[in-house]
Amino acid sequence: MLRPFLLSLVTALSADAQSLLDVIAKVSSLPNFTAFYRDNAAFAHVLLGNTTTYPITFLAPNDQAIASYQTQYGVSISSLPPATLLAVLQYRTLVSSLTKDNFTNDGGRGGTTIPTMLTTQSNNRSVGISLAARFGGAQKASGLIVFVHSSGSGSSHLGLQPLEGDQGVWDGGLFHIVDGLLTPPQLCAKTIRSANLTLLDNAFNRTKLWPSLDGSKNVTCLGLSNEAFANAGSPDSKLEELALSDAILFHTLPEVAYSDYLYNGREFKTLQNGTVRVRVEGEGLSRSIWFNNAKIFNPNVLTHNGLMRVLDAVMLPLEQTKGTASATPSSTPSATGPSLTGTGSASTGALNTMTDFRSWKSGLAWVLSRLWSQGFEIPG
Repeated sequence: MLRPFLLSLVTALSADAQSLLDVIAKVSSLPNFTAFYRDNAAFAHVLLGNTTTYPITFLAPNDQAIASYQTQYGVSISSLPPATLLAVLQYRTLVSSLTKDNFTNDGGRGGTTIPTMLTTQSNNRSVGISLAARFGGAQKASGLIVFVHSSGSGSSHLGLQPLEGDQGVWDGGLFHIVDGLLTPPQLCAKTIRSANLTLLDNAFNRTKLWPSLDGSKNVTCLGLSNEAFANAGSPDSKLEELALSDAILFHTLPEVAYSDYLYNGREFKTLQNGTVRVRVEGEGLSRSIWFNNAKIFNPNVLTHNGLMRVLDAVMLPLEQTKGTASATPSSTPSATGPSLTGTGSASTGALNTMTDFRSWKSGLAWVLSRLWSQGFEIPG
């Protein structure tokens, strides 16, 4: 889910209420999807003809999207098993009628989180109050989400490049044309491995926390890049296992922190009971986000049970960063964050900081109780 997708809007050929098939059949860039829809009309109608779900927004794949899918996965969309095909279509169906302005005018938040109609057993995520309020209630907003942002706004999951003209209108809502086939979020382990975050994978393997992370609901994993691990003195291989487990828990939030719900000065408690303070600077394309001292450079990496964010450095306890006396974060950002307290090199300091996580909080007993209450377990 680390690959960005480029979306483009098309001018509607008619503002009159019509079925989706009636409308897409008139679009010159959709001949393959139109043929697919006709060949699977009964199947598609089960999803797109259910008026109780209206209004919705469908993301119709153009010929490039269909060809790219076959190249990437070695199978055509028309030959997918019914269950897989249904999931592909559901993940392309957004649970609200969304116009061009909904996508492009995000209030400077850098994008918009939108639920889809894909609800499966692997969707290990519950709906927050704010998301439910924006999209018609908890039940309607319970599907896996996509994150839509304007093109060029950095590395994320779903980018949007609108063309001039009216939106595509059909009797179920709106449609837009996409040039990539969206694939549903995967388990955290698969997501991290597909991103080649080998040292983070190594840390989870050593601590045996993979099953707990993949099986838990509503988590944000603040994962280090390979370079960040190296700069910190390779804690993935050098820390003893319990200290490394504590460090991982300090980098895990027990809620899903999407970018468009973050604001300057917001604070979270981690699974290790540490405090994470958000610093946001800039808007739109120039928006940057820090968690304590660590800058996010790959935000909103969607997983089946929440979110992953790739950090450029080990996240230090808030008490060990500069300018933390005030609840207002520092106005002077740094790509690597404030310097470490104590003596020694940066890598040694970071390694020592991670080793000391258990001692600066209320002890391992609290950590274990927090883990069990959140569905985490440390295997014996």
